[in-house]
Amino acid sequence: MKKILIFGAGGVGREVQWLIERINQKSPVWQIEGYLDDGAESGTEVNGYKVLGGIDELRKYDNSISVVCAVGSSRVREKIIAKIKQIGQYQFPNLIDPDVQNSQFLSMGEGNIVCAGNILTVNITMEDFVFLNLSCTVGHDAVLESFVTVYPGVNISGCTLIKKGVELGAGSKIIQGKVIGENAIVGAGAVVVRDLPPDCTAVGMPAKPVKFFGGYKTLFIVGASGHGKVVLDLAQKIGIYSDICFLDDNQALIEKHKLVIGTSDFPFEFNRKADVIVATGDSNVRKKIQEKYEKSKVNLVTLIHPEAVLPDELLQIGKGSVIMAGAVIQTGTEIGKGVIVNTSASIDHECKIGNFSHISVGSHLAGNVEIGENTWIGIGAIVNNNVHICENVIVGAGTVVVKDIVESGTYVGVPAKRIK
Repeated sequence: MKKILIFGAGGVGREVQWLIERINQKSPVWQIEGYLDDGAESGTEVNGYKVLGGIDELRKYDNSISVVCAVGSSRVREKIIAKIKQIGQYQFPNLIDPDVQNSQFLSMGEGNIVCAGNILTVNITMEDFVFLNLSCTVGHDAVLESFVTVYPGVNISGCTLIKKGVELGAGSKIIQGKVIGENAIVGAGAVVVRDLPPDCTAVGMPAKPVKFFGGYKTLFIVGASGHGKVVLDLAQKIGIYSDICFLDDNQALIEKHKLVIGTSDFPFEFNRKADVIVATGDSNVRKKIQEKYEKSKVNLVTLIHPEAVLPDELLQIGKGSVIMAGAVIQTGTEIGKGVIVNTSASIDHECKIGNFSHISVGSHLAGNVEIGENTWIGIGAIVNNNVHICENVIVGAGTVVVKDIVESGTYVGVPAKRIK
């Protein structure tokens, strides 16, 4: 029998132990040496096997030992495998439950885990370290790239491409021919009827992106004022985060507000294990804080309210932007980083919104409008089609802009005129 170590002593690890035992019931193949887990105390017993230590325990073994990485998170699994390969050239077998139904036309790399109840039809490709949990179906000519995680009860139709690092939530469904971008997360029960961009979280029926770039369950909202509270409501509506806290540099708020746990420097102390959104209405403050985070590679996230209306084609949107409830954004629009598109604002086709701009409540941008960086479009303002507005402009509430604005300043009236 071949010796095998299970990395990860949590729930997935125990399920993989059971999978190995089911394989051995059919034909004795594997001798389980025990568990490795950096987060568990050495000597702890897990379903009859001991935790032998952390990842460094591997140094005691030669290259004949087999290792299975039993960790559900795609990103964490990829990091662990990279560390293991730095230590030595170990064996990473494919573990397939005897109950799995698959054709001979299945191409697999290394380190894949396929649990009981799965049905894989013909001409399917699974690259490396894919995890297929219980009772999923995978249709013809589907491709699952490396480090994909498929949770229980997922249906993947034919000719789909699931890119590297994707996580498909329990009970989600992917219709035929769709592409799920790298590191995307599809929420439980979501139905994917169009391609999804990379680095997003998509939920709903049909699935649409509500979060970009983030990969954690904790969210820090920087700014506990009115805008921050609206972002809190948005994040709660998304329903992905298990823990949401405020950060604010106002010491009085830290002392009085129970959800304020620290200053804007707190993400540096938290080892970047959280998503962060800067929720301050002042564009200059937002820019200063966000750029500080960008330099330190804090995990900035973009949030989109589930009740916002987005185009079917992929939206170009920068980090740290927020799109509120009722906002309507049409095809071909490009949104920079740190942008606020507020409640019930509308942006027509092929507009370009500069970094750290604010499109206020109920304002309307016609087609092919270009908004410069750090520009504020006031409540209920209207910008005519093909108009370009330069950077550092304030357009007052109810103002109607009918021609280009080429000089920074404040503009009000119908039509818009510069007052300072």
